Amino acid sequence: MSETGKVPHNHALVFIALAFLAGVSAIQVLPDLNQPVFSAGWLHQLFLILSLILFYRRPSWRILMAFFIGFLWSLIVAQAYLNHRLPEHLIGQDILIKGQISGLVDYSSKSMRFNFDVIEFVSANDQPINISASTLPKRLRLSWYYPQGEIHSGEQWRFNVRLKPPHGMQNPGGFDYEKWLYQQGVHATGYIRKNQLNRRIASAGSGVDTVREQILSTLSQLPDKTYQGLLQALTIGHKSAITQAQWQVLRRTGTSHLMAISGLHVGLVAGLVFVLVRRLVPTVILKSTSAPQIAALFSLLVAGIYALLAGFSVPTQRAFVMLMVFMFALIFKRPAFSLNTLSLALIAVLAINPVSVLSVGFWLSFVAVLIITLVSSARVLESQTKVRMWLQGIRVQWLIALGMLPLSILLFQQGSLISPIANMLVIPLVGMIIVPLALLASVLSVFSVDIGVALFSLVNVIFSWVWMLLEWLSYLPAASWQRSSIPILPAIIGVTGGMFLLMPRGFPLRYSGVILLLPLFLYSPPKPEQGAFSVQVLDVGQGLSVVIQTRNSTLLYDTGSKFSEDFDLGQRVIVPYLQYIGVDTLNRLVISHGDNDHAGGADSVLQLVDVQMLFSEPQVYEERFQNEKNSQICKAGQKWQWNGVNFAFLHPEFVAPTNRYKASNNRSCVLKVWNDRYSLLIPGDIERKAELQLLKSQANFLEVDVLLVPHHGSNTSSTLGWLQQVKPQLGIVSAGYKNRFGHPTTNVLNRYQAQNIKVLNTADSGMILLNFPAVSTKRPIEVRQQRKVSTHYWNHRL
Repeated sequence: MSETGKVPHNHALVFIALAFLAGVSAIQVLPDLNQPVFSAGWLHQLFLILSLILFYRRPSWRILMAFFIGFLWSLIVAQAYLNHRLPEHLIGQDILIKGQISGLVDYSSKSMRFNFDVIEFVSANDQPINISASTLPKRLRLSWYYPQGEIHSGEQWRFNVRLKPPHGMQNPGGFDYEKWLYQQGVHATGYIRKNQLNRRIASAGSGVDTVREQILSTLSQLPDKTYQGLLQALTIGHKSAITQAQWQVLRRTGTSHLMAISGLHVGLVAGLVFVLVRRLVPTVILKSTSAPQIAALFSLLVAGIYALLAGFSVPTQRAFVMLMVFMFALIFKRPAFSLNTLSLALIAVLAINPVSVLSVGFWLSFVAVLIITLVSSARVLESQTKVRMWLQGIRVQWLIALGMLPLSILLFQQGSLISPIANMLVIPLVGMIIVPLALLASVLSVFSVDIGVALFSLVNVIFSWVWMLLEWLSYLPAASWQRSSIPILPAIIGVTGGMFLLMPRGFPLRYSGVILLLPLFLYSPPKPEQGAFSVQVLDVGQGLSVVIQTRNSTLLYDTGSKFSEDFDLGQRVIVPYLQYIGVDTLNRLVISHGDNDHAGGADSVLQLVDVQMLFSEPQVYEERFQNEKNSQICKAGQKWQWNGVNFAFLHPEFVAPTNRYKASNNRSCVLKVWNDRYSLLIPGDIERKAELQLLKSQANFLEVDVLLVPHHGSNTSSTLGWLQQVKPQLGIVSAGYKNRFGHPTTNVLNRYQAQNIKVLNTADSGMILLNFPAVSTKRPIEVRQQRKVSTHYWNHRL
């Protein structure tokens, strides 16, 4: 600020951009937009117009007006999305829809999944259904199980579907599926019902997605398919075929961004074209214009084609808009890397799509460009030898890695310590060789599949060398550093410290950044006190997974489902949550029985987390776990104590349980946990027969305060005699939202209600956290529901 209180002219655009960003971001922290003040759309538009007028007419108000413009614009976009989400009264109904396949189709062994742009809802007699346009979902995410034949992007179809609003699992540190659907503009999800009315209405045209499908088909014909998923990601932005083992290598080396066509790849392609064209422009053309201006136009053209091949996804849109601003700066002979240019790019990205602010890539992209801008503003790249230029490039890479480390720790609970080395070695190979060759192969494959396959095979060989290097780096002991989630205040201090260290020489307090980084390294997550324990019933849909912590030990009971070779809830939900709370060692892992919804994620947990001891029921032990180190059968009578908290298995008895119980559900490991005041019972999927056996053998030991409802609330469990003996105050159901089994059933819920037992369901609550205090504190059990303590306006409200 100057002495007059006005923002200096050369910094005005920076402050306007930051105010606009603050306004857009302010909407994203609101939990609900259903209040009257947020739902009057015409009033928001009026205020937006008024703010734009005041921004133009009142220069001294521009920063304030920029905040309001960002806030109102983001609010209008959010309400437009919410107005088209599926109405609750249509959930689970059979509906006929007409529309068009959008984007590429994801195939698995038993199903396909795709986006579907709705043209109209129709009734059985092919007449429009009576749904107002204001509530009509525009884009759906559909699954088709055991489909007959293939479908292709751009085709028009009529489907008989059952839909539900966007609804995903809610766990701290986990993937927010509802937010992802919001970013993709998806208003409902569902599946296609088997019906004779399902039919193709019109064939696909000749759009960009048709070309992308052709490239995808060419890649599927590669003799060596080891890197097929990675090449698909690099050429057409289709990442579904990348294996979890490959993602793990990328995360450990800090090179995951290499597989996302966003700022890095678009920038590398544009930069390569810029350098080539600038050197090849004929001298005669330079009489009317400059080589950088011509090179900038060609860079934009090629980058635009690349962005289209990538499906022009949200990250690609952001990258292209940023590139467009920087290239136009060159065309109009302005500094490409300056704070003003970066500010214009920020405003342009948010004006086109304010939802971009919800993407982690948005923040990482702008931080990376900001670091480059700060380095460029110091004019360290001017008038240097090629050797010094290379050294400066290495310095920039190290600075980017340093600047990204606090953000990576904050956002992902891990950071790669060898990321600078990996990126310095790999980015030139990928950006200058692999991506250009892959793009050339993509273009040629449109005209000749054989030529495309041959060139992609060459790219595949080169990529195998790069991958060998990445794998070797990922195995190094210091490849990746993980830690727990960090609260907002230490996170802000740490990120500020990182930015201070990146400032040019002479910046006051620059080296104080080292001290400000300390909270990132010294923070320790809270733990239960002696004699207390916490229980986290994770939201794993139709399945079960429970984390139990004492002061110094952690137990995991069950691991949720496995849906495919590359997708299970062990690596998608459980391991990320354990990282979020700072747990890298499980003292006990209990697999209650062998059903997929309880044991599906076990292999991923065993692979990614240090498990000191594993318990499982007899049959699943023999079939899957007897070769695991320190594994054994769970059986009634096993007991242990951690930090004043007691654990005991009550079932199954070790008297030929396999013969006694033919159903695997009844062989579930039943675990009781208690301290001097409170108790918890986890019975797995036991049914009536096992409940009766426990009433005979453990009658005096069954009464608890909290009960995990057996078998997700199935009619086969929770008998009246069982409930009258257990006498819980609270019952917790772990079930999927609108699951096909109807769990928990109405009969079971009525039975709990008749016994005055309160019931919570993870389908409604998200993850449920229970804190069981020690007897000395005299506090009640603390219950927290993730959907209530951490919710946003895009989350489904029940």
